[in-house]
Parts: sequence; structure tokens; C-alpha cells
Amino acid sequence: MHQHLQWLGPLLGMSLILSTPALAKSPDHEKLIGTWATQGYGAQVLITPCGNAGEQLCGQITWLWTDRDAEGQLLTDDQNPTAHLRDRPLIGTPIFRNFARLRDGRWQGDGMYNPEDGNFYAASLKPRADGTLDVTGCVLGIFCQTQIWRRPHSVCPATTAQATRD
Repeated sequence: MHQHLQWLGPLLGMSLILSTPALAKSPDHEKLIGTWATQGYGAQVLITPCGNAGEQLCGQITWLWTDRDAEGQLLTDDQNPTAHLRDRPLIGTPIFRNFARLRDGRWQGDGMYNPEDGNFYAASLKPRADGTLDVTGCVLGIFCQTQIWRRPHSVCPATTAQATRD
């Protein structure tokens, strides 16, 4: 298991009861698009529109606090159940796809991928009024855990400013 992905294991090791998707595009759609720092700032995930109409959302890992192993090699998706994907770098790995807005304001889709164990789990996203994002997963619909993701500039403004100058 990758030590730097400890933020993802507990969240993605859970499943969630699905709800009925809403039919109309919501104002939350634009609020979710962009880069998010995971709780604990172990990674950044880029959320973008996906699907034919662009009303669904997809996310991929774009940055890791530690992207190399002890030998200096780039971390790869070595737990992936699909053999030909095990050598791909973790940076760039999709972790969720086809998330659509539900009537209660949450977003759910085809599941969230956990590179630590190579499994997909149900999860939901919900934007908060303070500009953060709740990322929630549940086991059997009753044992739930929520992480709060923030925009990287709100976590570490100096790092974000330096990255844009480089």
C-alpha cells in the first residue's frame, strides 16, 4: 500500500446507497469544477466535466505530496486489477467518473477508485456553502465517513502562487 494515500483508503473502502439523479444541470456544477486538495493535503484531484453533454463530472489525481517510492521511482497504479494499467503513474489516474447531481444536492456516479487496493467504491460529493467539498462514503449505507476537501489556494496560498510562476 502507498503510505501517501492513507487519506483515500478509509474513504474509498466504503459503499453508499444510490439515489435518483436530478434531471437538470445545477449551479453546483460550476462550483465543483477545478482542483481540490484532499483532507490532509496528501493529493490534489482535478474535477472536470465528462460525458457527452458535459453535465456529469469526472476526477483524476493531478498531484501527490509524495509521488515517488523509497527508491525514487514514480508511484504507479500497481494495485489495479487490469494488468496493463499497473504501470501507469498515479498522477493522472482517474478516481471517479460520471458523477451526476442528485435531487438532494449530492453528486454520485460510477464509483470512486481507490489506488491502494484497486477497487471501486460508491461515494458522493456535496458542495458546502463555505466553498469546501464534502466527500462521503458509507459501508452498507450506515457506517459513513466524510472528508472535507478544499481548494489548494485556501490550504497553502504560497505554494499555489509559486506553482503558477514555475
